Amino acid sequence: MNESPLIRLADVTKVYHLESGNFTALDHVTLDIAENEFVAIMGPSGSGKSTMMNQLGILDVPTSGTLFIDGRNVAKMTPLERTHMRRDVIGYIFQKFYLIPLLSAYENVEYPLILKYKKRDNTGKAAAVLKSVGFDEQMSSHRPNQLSGGQQQRVAIARALVNDPKILLCDEPTGNLDRKTGFQIMDILVGLHKEGKTVILVTHDPKIAEYAHRTIVLEDGRVVES
Repeated sequence: MNESPLIRLADVTKVYHLESGNFTALDHVTLDIAENEFVAIMGPSGSGKSTMMNQLGILDVPTSGTLFIDGRNVAKMTPLERTHMRRDVIGYIFQKFYLIPLLSAYENVEYPLILKYKKRDNTGKAAAVLKSVGFDEQMSSHRPNQLSGGQQQRVAIARALVNDPKILLCDEPTGNLDRKTGFQIMDILVGLHKEGKTVILVTHDPKIAEYAHRTIVLEDGRVVES
């Protein structure tokens, strides 16, 4: 087993250069996340949670310090290598689902496979992943506007899983759902963690954070608890 952490932030700082002056969104953050951890990230608005998720999702690179994901220094990768890592290593689950409205549930889940293999899925993988989140063939033919919020989030989870990522980044995944549906979605994430996924969850809800095994608290861009 690889003993080095799956994710390592070493003295990571992120500064945004604004007209009003420089804004430090992350301030010398050092943090390790091991493979198959279930981590919640919490903190007040403006604490750096979104910036942290952008770093972990390789949507941005540190201003200073070093970020390693799956043993690789993100800053030293080419843009194409970072794109491939986002596609193959990280699955994204968002509060607002971000499904493509004109595509069916099945087509939304199949889309990452088409991006990767440049052809329609003939392996049955998209259908199998949808089945794993409770979708049968009839439901899979529905477009997002024909689905409830909870059903849309299940499709979004299936889409995140279809390329078998090591890491699931979940940004307020229950934020647009009622309480009962939110807990059902968390049960799915717990199951995926038990299957070996590393789950990183941003939430404002202490009840949702309780599903995680460790909570990282940010304040003014710094880790105050981990």
